[in-house]
Amino acid sequence: MDNTKTKIFPSEEKVWQKHYAPGALEQLAKKLPDESLWKLISTAMKEDNDQHDALVYFGRHIKRSTMLAEVEKWARVLKGMGLGVGDQILLFSPASPESYYVLFAADTVGVTAIMPNMSASKEALEKYYAQAKVAFVFDGMEEQLTHVLKKPQFKYVVLMDVTVSMRSPLKQLLGAANWLKTRSVRNRDAKYMTMRQAIERFGAYEGEVEAPYQEDRVAMVFSSGGTTKAGEAKLICMTDKAMVEMFRCALAFNMRGLPFNPGNTSLCQLPPFVCTGLFVLVLAPLLRGMTIYLEPRLNQQTFNASVLKLRPNITLVPGPLWAGLFREVESRLEKGEQVDLSNFVLPIMGGEGCTPETLAWMDKLARQCHSNTGIVSGYGMSEVFSVISVDHRPDVVDKSSDKLAISVGYPFPGFTVGIFDKQGNELPYGQRGELWVKTSTHLAGYLDNGKLQLDNNSDGWIHTGDLCELSEDGLVYIYGRMAKNVKSTENEPVYLFDISNRLRQDKAVKESLAVAIDSEKKTSPRVVAHLILEKGEEMTYELVKRLDDDLKSWLPSSVEVQGYKLQHESFKMSFVCKTDATAYGEEHDGYVKPVDGRLEPVSFQ
Repeated sequence: MDNTKTKIFPSEEKVWQKHYAPGALEQLAKKLPDESLWKLISTAMKEDNDQHDALVYFGRHIKRSTMLAEVEKWARVLKGMGLGVGDQILLFSPASPESYYVLFAADTVGVTAIMPNMSASKEALEKYYAQAKVAFVFDGMEEQLTHVLKKPQFKYVVLMDVTVSMRSPLKQLLGAANWLKTRSVRNRDAKYMTMRQAIERFGAYEGEVEAPYQEDRVAMVFSSGGTTKAGEAKLICMTDKAMVEMFRCALAFNMRGLPFNPGNTSLCQLPPFVCTGLFVLVLAPLLRGMTIYLEPRLNQQTFNASVLKLRPNITLVPGPLWAGLFREVESRLEKGEQVDLSNFVLPIMGGEGCTPETLAWMDKLARQCHSNTGIVSGYGMSEVFSVISVDHRPDVVDKSSDKLAISVGYPFPGFTVGIFDKQGNELPYGQRGELWVKTSTHLAGYLDNGKLQLDNNSDGWIHTGDLCELSEDGLVYIYGRMAKNVKSTENEPVYLFDISNRLRQDKAVKESLAVAIDSEKKTSPRVVAHLILEKGEEMTYELVKRLDDDLKSWLPSSVEVQGYKLQHESFKMSFVCKTDATAYGEEHDGYVKPVDGRLEPVSFQ
């Protein structure tokens, strides 16, 4: 299709809409009530009349009526603390029931809940949470915030114990150990208290707790997955109105296969600051009569165990965790064990994808284990509160293509997308450029030193910062963050993910990761490559020479890979279980380079 002649570009044609379910656009046109996020959800929860549990936490089933009462209780605590509309609290906790009670209580009373990235730098914490009056902090990570919590701005600090909602005897065993561990913190200052103490001191508030609806009030502040500087995530301000709008989009999406159905279950291991996980795994399930399994321990072992034991219908984690699960699945199958994944309805890979080869391998294993769907790749960003596109095509068994990137599906209902060049010109189908997005779920602005900095993007487009392309069928393909590049002498960007993809084309290379090692002594970053080889392959001179020669024939003469390093079956993961490229960028030893018939060691100290 030659759109350069017709001047009809993807954002105008919206070809992806032909894949929506019948009636989806009519559903999308229906307006939801002008009310807060929690008001909308709690109304639906009351109508459920406890037909379905709200949460399951370490085996303890928590009814919807119980959750509603807990949110009401914490709303009274917040009001008893003197908090009201316009105030800010800091919420720093993993996925535990109390985290959501406090979060929804804040939305009830009109308080803005700021949820930091739990791996944020000290400098970022000091800058962004400058006006929060009360902090709710997971006691196991309190030390990470000590320098912030000592500031006089915090009137109270509530230490959140993740054992509170566990069932006996696990609650008593872990709770006692936790009590001893945090005793010195509780006694540090009069403003520090446990959750029980907070309820005893402030829970007797008897006045009105529900704040009037204000569509422009910032209700929640999320940490972005991307960073502007190392360790300094942007803080995304979302209004109730924008977040409720995402439900309108999701209800239209839900008509295709009805993945969010009463009685279905979701598994949530992501902390609340990950807004895509919050929406997909907590908010939408609560609205739609689903039950949520909460697991605050985010790691490979607990993910594998939870998926195989709890058998959730929906879950969402980055690609590395999915790959780790299917390595275990493959191992079990090779031993003659049975693995049943027929429970899968919407197993989503988001936050970080994988290679097309890895996705095909996982899809094949999933269907071998009786799943009616393969892994569903999705894409989103904090600036639009959640989802941008989802590759939800259960009927499509083979998603392979000639691209070096996986499809992340069709744009979500309510979203308009386009691919643009550096000059802001929209590109036709099949060309790479930056993905721009238009939607009613967009952010209000960014938080800076405790104050809202308005989003002044007057044309309505949100620039994602991701290099993508759009197929003529409407599928979005994502290659990677455009910021992950090095510059040639001509000042043209050379994308590190393109180097990784080029290396991966060699038959001996299973996975590759190109990173730039920065040094204070050098102005130019050094590019190195970490390799995972196919089974039976070795790091020989012939292999590395072949890879090196191929890159030299392809890269600009001013850019080269200066060292290669062998890794094991998977790359290291970060706190949120994405590939930890930052850690590999700090590795200065152990590299080799092919020189005169042998592999010479290279060090970048």
